Amino acid sequence: MTEPDIWRQRYRMVYAAAGRHLTADEPELLLNELIDGYLDLPEHLRHRARIQHAERIRGRLQQRVLAAFGPSGLAPDELRAFLQEAAPTRVPASWSAAVPVILVDAHFADGPLPSRSAGRIVWLDTTNDDEYLRSLAIAGEIFLMIRQDPTAGDAIGGPGPGAIGSAVGA
Repeated sequence: MTEPDIWRQRYRMVYAAAGRHLTADEPELLLNELIDGYLDLPEHLRHRARIQHAERIRGRLQQRVLAAFGPSGLAPDELRAFLQEAAPTRVPASWSAAVPVILVDAHFADGPLPSRSAGRIVWLDTTNDDEYLRSLAIAGEIFLMIRQDPTAGDAIGGPGPGAIGSAVGA
């Protein structure tokens, strides 16, 4: 693939943890680089694979956030949400801490969903391939650029590591 062809692809992802810079026209091709064997899975099992991946990385991302912000000002129940090895399935109804908490959306599918405006909550959205990539960028796991029209120069970028809470364009 020539350099101009790379620039025409819809998605561009930098995965610094693995030292990778990838481009693709479809989001599942990038997820295959993050989730071993993703493309080999039948379509109906891919959602579960995204959830499992989110569960694996959430703890590491949360520890990175806690190290950056520090624990001061966290109430005991808020601190428990950070220190849980598994992704929390409950958080205070109103997340008042200045420190962002990272949650996996699928863990709240059957229960009360904390308000998305209830404080600094970063959601790992496993709904579909595109939303999951966008949420990984918001959480700082990857840097993601998405070209609205692959033939035009209208790429929109997402945050890279450490940019918790910024948005990736639609």
